[in-house]
Amino acid sequence: MSEPTSVAGIPEAEYQDPLLPEYRGNPLICALPPIYGLQEVVGKLQLMPAFDPQEIFLDGRLRGHAIARLLHSFFQPLNHHLELEDKISLMIRQGYIGRNPASGAWYSHLQNGFRRVEEEDLEARIYENASSTASSLSLFGCSGCGKTRTLERILGMYSQALYHPEYNITQLTYLKVDCPIDGDLDELCLSFFNQVDRVLGTQYSRSHGRKKLGTKRLLASMCQIANLHALGVLIIDEVQNLNEARSGGAEKMHNFFVSLVNTIGVPIIQVGTHRASKFFQRTFRAARRISGLGSVRWDRLPQDQHWQRMLKRLWKYQWLKNAAPLDDELESTMYELTQGVMDIVVKLFVLAQIRAIVTGVESIKPLLLRKVYEDEFKPVHPMLAALRSNRAELIARYDDLLMPEIEGRLISLTQALENIPDPKPAPPPSDDKTKRLLALLEAMDIPRDIAMPMADDLLRKNPDIPLAALVHKATAYLALGEDKPKPPKASRVKLAEWGNLPPDDLRNIYAAGPEGEIYDRFKQAGLVFDLSTLLDKAG
Repeated sequence: MSEPTSVAGIPEAEYQDPLLPEYRGNPLICALPPIYGLQEVVGKLQLMPAFDPQEIFLDGRLRGHAIARLLHSFFQPLNHHLELEDKISLMIRQGYIGRNPASGAWYSHLQNGFRRVEEEDLEARIYENASSTASSLSLFGCSGCGKTRTLERILGMYSQALYHPEYNITQLTYLKVDCPIDGDLDELCLSFFNQVDRVLGTQYSRSHGRKKLGTKRLLASMCQIANLHALGVLIIDEVQNLNEARSGGAEKMHNFFVSLVNTIGVPIIQVGTHRASKFFQRTFRAARRISGLGSVRWDRLPQDQHWQRMLKRLWKYQWLKNAAPLDDELESTMYELTQGVMDIVVKLFVLAQIRAIVTGVESIKPLLLRKVYEDEFKPVHPMLAALRSNRAELIARYDDLLMPEIEGRLISLTQALENIPDPKPAPPPSDDKTKRLLALLEAMDIPRDIAMPMADDLLRKNPDIPLAALVHKATAYLALGEDKPKPPKASRVKLAEWGNLPPDDLRNIYAAGPEGEIYDRFKQAGLVFDLSTLLDKAG
């Protein structure tokens, strides 16, 4: 295994005073960015989409593309994001204390690594005094709570690769590896080699990534490459995908992760859903350093001041001509529908804006949010219903959120914007009571296309009650989140009574004479297309 060398595109390390005596004199730490203050961290993590108020005057299709910026360009750091950043900053620096190339500690770990590869034994070593200062962290939570996105924002504060000419070390500050579906430890190692090659331009996947080498050799090589490039932290995402049976059982998986931290000295972060936490709680309980920084659990955001502050920030990004400000009803409706799962919050907000443009309403209202949720988020309805119930036995049934393919729905809805006809004014109601009720409903910020059928339905069902009582019933529609009133279903008519129907009713024409003359009667009524006209035109 050759010594690392610099490749094109990897910057040379620039050193600065880390301000703490235990960090001074360690080039791997001195090359890192400074330990930022709280406000600096917020500024570096925060991500806001480009927004020009004049864009609301663009046509619907262009606005659909602008709204899509929110899917990838909105991130508001909250307290638990800042806590994770602080822990990762500590993990990387503490892990390098025991692998200082200036003191020779890194070379001791490297020589031990060669022995492990030769003997295919993760416990083999030459230098017994090569100590580990690494620790581990577990991050578990349901899909959509922002684990991966937050890690990407935090890791983006670091240069991923740096070259140290004096020591001929190409340092990997961090590496994130996704566990393949139903994967084992062999496939995890192969993913590791591929990711290192992608970042450094190396060819470890060819020289060390052959599965026929066997699990022991692959694991030892993975550990040695991690040391060779002074890996600061290894993030293993989607760990719930690891197949315990195919990996040789819980004990083998446990030994491998313990060796990475305790023996090799590389900090690791395991990231996954709650299903993964069951395994790690069982196997890591006896490990000395494997849970040094604990296990972090993320779920939905609580409906507190942090949730309100985040939603207010998000609500500013509306490309709607009649954009409505965030009020208590909208805020409570958003939380009721999304249960504080961030991915769903952003996607519901995006699709609601698109629907508002498609329908011509150009404003987000509670009824619109409910309609979009019912139409576009069916895959997550069971999970969110369990979250609303707050019953542990129901929530436990759902390991992951099966997130809907919102990007695909966004594309199809945006395409629907191309052919929006110019809105035609609705004919005014003829009845004075209907007019007054419609005016009251619109004063309640109910869109006209919803208010008109609602007024007709209320008056049809309650023709004699006062106007105030009708308005009270309208509020019940809103409270229940009902959609537009549906017209009554046509009543069934017995065959013997078809002759009493209006003359233009097909059933009346059918019953007006002998069954063998039905075709002639339909033709006489102009209901049969004459194909000979097409032949005449063709001739």
